[in-house]
Amino acid sequence: MEKHGQHGGIYRIGGDTMAEVNAAGSTQSQNAVTNATKNILGKDDFLKLLMTQLKYQDPMEPADNKEFIAQMAQFTTLEQMGNISAGFADLNSLQIGLLQESAASRAINLIGRYVEAVDPETKAVISGLVTGMKVVDGIPKIIIGANEVDAGTITKVTAG
Repeated sequence: MEKHGQHGGIYRIGGDTMAEVNAAGSTQSQNAVTNATKNILGKDDFLKLLMTQLKYQDPMEPADNKEFIAQMAQFTTLEQMGNISAGFADLNSLQIGLLQESAASRAINLIGRYVEAVDPETKAVISGLVTGMKVVDGIPKIIIGANEVDAGTITKVTAG
């Protein structure tokens, strides 16, 4: 550990700059700890910073408990927001999967039916009996004769 300055300084623990702390223990500047793989202040980094701040505070003028409680509350709020964000990402992936399964299920139900679809590139009408279905890159394609058509381009369905 190294310390610089008479009334405060930069403390290094394991090579990471934690913060500049004056003799009274208050933070003068908050240089975020640069994690080796991420540029975020993680839970462990936050606790190291807090412990370092407590360790080097002036015993005659200790830091205010309200300040520590506020820091913990802010960190907890930030951590919960990260958890919510991760939960929404998981929910979004689940919804996309359900939508793809639903679209594939609807395409399977077209097997044995007569359909008309419009080719989005040529605008030509493709019609015939649906003989199969396959999924390409998450998009259900129905097979009409020798053609593979996106299920979303169907304009008409009749019993086969």
